Amino acid sequence: MSETSQMGNESWIKYWGEDWVLEGCASCNGVFVLPPERVSQRCPVCGQAALAQMNATDNRPVYTQPPEMVVPFRAQEEVLRRSVSQFAKSVWLAPADLQESRLLGRLQSVYLPMWLVDVQVQGDWRAEMGFDYEIVSHREQFKNSGWQTERVKEKRVRWEPRLGRLNRIYDNQVAPALEQQAEIESKIGRFLPKDQKPFQPDDLTGTIVHLPNRPPEDAWNEAVVVVQTAVSQDCRLASEADHTRGFKWSPSFANQNWTQLLLPLYTSYYLDDDNQAQMVLLHGQSGKLHGIRRASMKQARRVAGIILAVAAVFLLVTLALLGLGFTVAEEALAWAGLVGVLAVGVGGTAVLPLLYAWYVNSIAKRP
Repeated sequence: MSETSQMGNESWIKYWGEDWVLEGCASCNGVFVLPPERVSQRCPVCGQAALAQMNATDNRPVYTQPPEMVVPFRAQEEVLRRSVSQFAKSVWLAPADLQESRLLGRLQSVYLPMWLVDVQVQGDWRAEMGFDYEIVSHREQFKNSGWQTERVKEKRVRWEPRLGRLNRIYDNQVAPALEQQAEIESKIGRFLPKDQKPFQPDDLTGTIVHLPNRPPEDAWNEAVVVVQTAVSQDCRLASEADHTRGFKWSPSFANQNWTQLLLPLYTSYYLDDDNQAQMVLLHGQSGKLHGIRRASMKQARRVAGIILAVAAVFLLVTLALLGLGFTVAEEALAWAGLVGVLAVGVGGTAVLPLLYAWYVNSIAKRP
């Protein structure tokens, strides 16, 4: 870890850069470090509140040290534009604010923190190791007016108990530094830490940094789960087995070394009918987009009104034809019936925009 853990309350933010500021979101409680060229804006994670400047001395965050490693933004601009364009056009009767130009204009780069931990693991383990093998049998089938014998191969697994003792160092085991990390990755996909490089201050130019809300000691339990998976895999390979089940261990850990890694994320938003921000997230490596699609009930009512107006015109024509048919031209009655059916048919479709908007918005509310 950085030596900045020894710095005083008054000086910690200066290690990020001169004139950097600390801001927080009252809605999601996110805490961010912003470079001096960025101005206060909506929260880049939840979008529900404007960021408010915080006093770095009085409001010291959970973790304040600058990162040691960073995963650069790799998504190409063309990929981002195409993803945003497809999203903006994916909803019929979209809110007025859901436009490609506005989404791109609000696009901002954000770095999310993640922990990497190196740890020495010692301990005993035991498990059942599975070894694949094949058996050959024969099956009789009646084909083409006669019995035929078919040779059948069947795959099976032989399970054998194994135990051993482990003593090795596991490097760069991941653990969440944010409570929302699992939720974000479930939407846009996992990040690939293999692209990481040593952090340089220039990496933060024009980018907001989300500070950790989970310190290493809080994330350790989840890191242990990741380490156990790696240990189980190593024990399987050491046993030259194909499968593992019932893995148990009694580990001890030493020489933990934690590293803060920054992950690249793009965010944007649009405003729905209720003027609520709907966030759009884009993976900073792949460009994969996730956003909640909401339709506009205002637009649906407007379209329904237009359809009803057209139906009303047909209805007036029907009444005019009926009057003409009863007084002057009897053949107008046939036309009145045809136009009347058309009026009813057109009027009936007025409910479709409303049903569509309701359905899309009800899907958006599902977890």
